[in-house]
Amino acid sequence: MSSAPNSSAQAELSKAGTAGNAERFFQWSLYMLLVTGFLALTGTSKLDAPSVLLVVPALLFRGYQLLIHKSFFISERATSYLTLFYFVFYVADYFYFSQSFVAATVHMVLFSMVIKIFSVRRDRDLIYLAVLSFMMVLAAAVLTVDTLFLVNFSLFIMVAIATFVSMEMRRSERESVTALLAGKQDGKFHRTLAGGSVVLGLLTLGGAGLIFLILPRVSSAGYLRNFATQGAMMSGFSQEVRLGGIGEIQQSSAVVMHVQVTYGRIPADVKWRGTALANFDGQRWWNNQESPVARGMGSSPMDLTQVRNRAFYSGAVPPAALPTFRYRVVMEPLGLDMFFLAPVPTRISGDYRVIQIYSNGSVTLAHSMDGSFGGGDGDSQPIGIYTAEADARDPEIFVRNSTSTDYPPQVAIQYLRLPTRLDPRVAELARDITAQAKNNYARAQAIQLYLKTKYSYTLQLPGINPPDQLSYFLFERKKGHCEYFATSMAVMLRTMGIPARVVNGFRGGEYNDLTSQYIVREQDAHSWVEAYYPEFGWVTFDPTPPRTATNTSGGWARMGLYLDAVREMWREWVVNYDFSHQMKLSSELANTTGKAQSTFRMWAWFKYRRMVRAMAAFQHRLEIMPPTEMAIWCVVLALILLLPFAPLFWRMYDRSRSLRNPQRAPRTSASFWYLRLLKRLARSGLRKEPAQTPEEFAATINDPAMRQDVFVFTQHYERARFAESVEDAKLLPSLYAVIVAKQ
Repeated sequence: MSSAPNSSAQAELSKAGTAGNAERFFQWSLYMLLVTGFLALTGTSKLDAPSVLLVVPALLFRGYQLLIHKSFFISERATSYLTLFYFVFYVADYFYFSQSFVAATVHMVLFSMVIKIFSVRRDRDLIYLAVLSFMMVLAAAVLTVDTLFLVNFSLFIMVAIATFVSMEMRRSERESVTALLAGKQDGKFHRTLAGGSVVLGLLTLGGAGLIFLILPRVSSAGYLRNFATQGAMMSGFSQEVRLGGIGEIQQSSAVVMHVQVTYGRIPADVKWRGTALANFDGQRWWNNQESPVARGMGSSPMDLTQVRNRAFYSGAVPPAALPTFRYRVVMEPLGLDMFFLAPVPTRISGDYRVIQIYSNGSVTLAHSMDGSFGGGDGDSQPIGIYTAEADARDPEIFVRNSTSTDYPPQVAIQYLRLPTRLDPRVAELARDITAQAKNNYARAQAIQLYLKTKYSYTLQLPGINPPDQLSYFLFERKKGHCEYFATSMAVMLRTMGIPARVVNGFRGGEYNDLTSQYIVREQDAHSWVEAYYPEFGWVTFDPTPPRTATNTSGGWARMGLYLDAVREMWREWVVNYDFSHQMKLSSELANTTGKAQSTFRMWAWFKYRRMVRAMAAFQHRLEIMPPTEMAIWCVVLALILLLPFAPLFWRMYDRSRSLRNPQRAPRTSASFWYLRLLKRLARSGLRKEPAQTPEEFAATINDPAMRQDVFVFTQHYERARFAESVEDAKLLPSLYAVIVAKQ
């Protein structure tokens, strides 16, 4: 029976070319749901250019259609053909183009969304679009752990609530004839529904945050790190590095890690050591295959000085009670398996099962048989967080007068080897530079100073690939980045019989005073030299000229530090939030609450003691006060105490004046005398009901004489009350007296 009116209503709406409030709101909220899902995916910085070029114009065109209230649809046949085509393309994308399941699936979701927004014909298509937007957010959660995702996800939650609420309202609107009235309250409806969605979204996020903080947790170390991409990073820290590898890394400003000094003072121009390379053939550095020393990582820090190799110490300097500095490193999810340590590392600790220590001083995470990180079941994450200590002493005090050539055999064999086709001018240049030096340490310093002052630094890689890059750098180009300087010094030291190697890692970092951490970026990648001295071991030299300083004091640079602080807080208290963080948070809350209670008690105690002293002083003052002054203060005190009652006293005085002079306020006087009459009659058992009028009440009195007197009083009361009759108001006191006398 009700279908006819509903059909009529829909027909009228269609004829008018308009849609209901809920319909319009739903279409816009669904569109914003797709936009926020795509923004979450774009915020990961993992989308390729073709995907962005496909989706952005499609979303903009769809938004334009909503603005002009028109639609463009792809035919069902074209939709079917495009879908079949993409199934074939998905296989090619997975095996040849993206070569990644996550990337290929993301491409499929984006393609499906673009096709579906222009082929919606049924309600289930709209639900399918909402599911696709959720899949985009889910893919973003897989590809990033950044704070930007939290912002996008919060927006997505609010828009999703608005979408699904308006979807149900849209269905009800279609079934109701009230849809014909759509548009009259359009703005108010949209604002109300949008505001309600925002409130519900905020409450949802607040409840989820509370659950997140109190829910029992296990360690979340390594979350999503197995999805991380390594890019060019691994090429600079592998066992084989071609000249120019570090220079490629330095082109990027992406963050690699954050370092916080927890004890001691960080050395000036600190180096974060990655890998050391032994062999050079004129084009590349590499290491021979070796079996590293594997050590299980227990609950206590591992003592690296106990490993019996010459990676860190020669044995001449006892590693007992070394002055050290301790630091904590938080790696970005880059998928690296290498620990970056400050020279000379002495201890390392972290939530890792097995680590590997190489003879060149590199420390990596052990791999299990299937190639995953960790060296055991249940521990497959790459490096995330670790703490370490390093020997902070200046090695110059041990080697400044070094004359010993008592090199261990393994050091001499590996680190004195020269390229087979070394340009003889290199050795001749080394002899000329060190002609005035009297020992090996002075020779190394002379070469370091010569390269720093006679050559210039540039990140521009050579446009050609000469067969002898070392000679090309030293005698022709005379400029380059750190890898060329380090290679030149290492080879020249070897020509003079001093063991040397090139080390790749990072230098320094940008200090963030908001978090007390050093931000180490890919552009801080660096190569330097380590030379061997029997009196100490491996000593660091850096022949690279300083780079041109960049201005980091502007407003944008400061804003970047604030954003970095937010990201670190997000990573520390969300991504890496586990049971230890819960205990720390609980302890901090308990300490804060205890301090607040103690502070309040002390404040209250001091206030109480101060009040007691003030009262004692006041009492003493009263005891010696003259009677006249006492009387004056009593009067003043009485006036102060009566001051809050002054308005009441004034109203009572004003009413009494009105009663004495009915001509001033006949209405007030009439009301007063009528209420007084009712109270008098109530004592005799005659009570007026609230629903009765004055005449009705007078008619209910059984005594004829009393009824007549009350009726007369009521007539004068009504004329005085509603007609403001002064004469009638003046008669009310006498009439009241007559009634009282007859009782």
